[in-house]
Amino acid sequence: MKQVSFPQLFAGLALAAGVACTPGAGEGGAASITGKVEIERRAVISNPAGAVRFPAADVDVFITYGDRVGPDDKVTTNFDGDFAFYGLTEGSYTLYVYSEDTLPQVLNAPEVAIVREVEVLERRAEVDLGTIRIYKEL
Repeated sequence: MKQVSFPQLFAGLALAAGVACTPGAGEGGAASITGKVEIERRAVISNPAGAVRFPAADVDVFITYGDRVGPDDKVTTNFDGDFAFYGLTEGSYTLYVYSEDTLPQVLNAPEVAIVREVEVLERRAEVDLGTIRIYKEL
């Protein structure tokens, strides 16, 4: 009878476990999520009258995989407000960007998260979230 060393046994079990498991949301796939962040500047944060909109350059966009709690990754928008997360697997994702709160000052928080939830349904899906608008006071 042929003897199997511990490293061979461990490698065989790891291979079998990898074949049997279906990974959840996360990195290691061929899907992507893209979008754009736009800033709306207001003279009075709680009043949209006279607001000016433009691409949000150098803004952090966060992503959370599945039901996890904290951000799993972060990208920064380019000069045109565009962002992209590549190499994702099928699953559920939550993306968010921080914005100034638009409630009157006595009720607002310094910043709030603008959240988008998305489902990647296919292995090579290219999901476009469209535009996420954040708010800043002039």
